[in-house]
Amino acid sequence: MVKGVGRPKIIVIAGGSSSRFGSDKLLALIDGRPLISRVLEVAREVGDVILVSSRDEISRLGGLLGDVKVVEDLPQLSCGGPPRGVASAVGQVSSGTVLIVPGDAAWATAEGLEALLGHCSDGLASPLMGHGFVSSSFLCGPADMIKEAVRLMCSKASLGLRARMTDLLRSSRSRLVGASLLGGQGQFYDLDVPGDRPPRSRGPRRVIEVDPTTYRRALSLALAGRPREAAATFQEESKAYRRLRVWHLELHSLLDAQSLGLDAAKRVEKLRLTLRRPSRP
Repeated sequence: MVKGVGRPKIIVIAGGSSSRFGSDKLLALIDGRPLISRVLEVAREVGDVILVSSRDEISRLGGLLGDVKVVEDLPQLSCGGPPRGVASAVGQVSSGTVLIVPGDAAWATAEGLEALLGHCSDGLASPLMGHGFVSSSFLCGPADMIKEAVRLMCSKASLGLRARMTDLLRSSRSRLVGASLLGGQGQFYDLDVPGDRPPRSRGPRRVIEVDPTTYRRALSLALAGRPREAAATFQEESKAYRRLRVWHLELHSLLDAQSLGLDAAKRVEKLRLTLRRPSRP
């Protein structure tokens, strides 16, 4: 993409405790370079970069950030983790297209990110991976739609319900794009533990359109103080994702229903086993 007003804004979420990695994985060497340097280089090829992280992490990364615009994570926001990073940074974007990329995207490519951007001109989009998993840490869409989705996500968190990146997709007109159509699912995996490698399989080829109506109705009921009805409506949402075999979104719908009093423990456990990250050579 050429430089200019039309370039998308790339929000790199550079947070997390790296607890499974054992050290700050953003500083881990990938092909002889710190991981964050590689991610920022790829992101710069695609658009104008905004990095969001905690004050401590920004200090640790120091000179590796170069001239990238840096936004500090806002701890006062009700949502935590990557959702809080998105909520902290999206206010820096006035218009145009936004692409969210995790800071530990060790195998991301400019070609894959641009392919994903091709699917989000009129809605949000994320890669659909194998085993019904949605790589929602990679997400793009018009800035105004992402801001509205962030507002809904944070209102959900204000009720004590967990905010997740998938909330952005579930609350919006969204598209789940088979990773094979984007060049393969390996480039949309994050670095999890030392020695990690992306999967060799390319992933699904289907595209799924997400209808946000049921999610929004469930959230409205929860905000109105009607938890039992909200739980039943989140369960209704989960059944739609079950029919589509998008197990990741089914799980998160059921977890929301469970948080509001629905007993879904058996199905939740089965979905967690289905979605467990496979070991990779």
